[in-house]
Amino acid sequence: MENTTSCFITTLEKEGYLLSKVRSGAEIGLAEAKENSAIVSGLSAGDIYPILVDIRTIKSISKEARDHFAMRDREPGVSAIAMLVASPVSRIIGNFFLGLNRPAVPTRMFSSNEDALNWIKKRIREKQVGADERHA
Repeated sequence: MENTTSCFITTLEKEGYLLSKVRSGAEIGLAEAKENSAIVSGLSAGDIYPILVDIRTIKSISKEARDHFAMRDREPGVSAIAMLVASPVSRIIGNFFLGLNRPAVPTRMFSSNEDALNWIKKRIREKQVGADERHA
């Protein structure tokens, strides 16, 4: 099921991760960040998933929105964040997010979709192994 806002297209993929694509030219403020977080919470239905955030076509993001996405003062809702970057703007935003906002969950930046997905799938496997060990 695809959920669309003014800045994001977000889905829960059948492989067990969330995918959130930033719309081309998006300028993300706190309201847009909170709107997408509500969608992520709705899609996850109380579970926690890793998320792949494709910011390759982003135009800008406010400090308040970055702080919100860093999940320091709220329940994370996601287990890990993979950021897909390409343009100089998306790389700068990704570096700011990693360096200044310091997300509360494991976060990495990728220029390759394949590498990002491999990292996400590793997080999914780790979650499954942890769940199996708790139930053994």
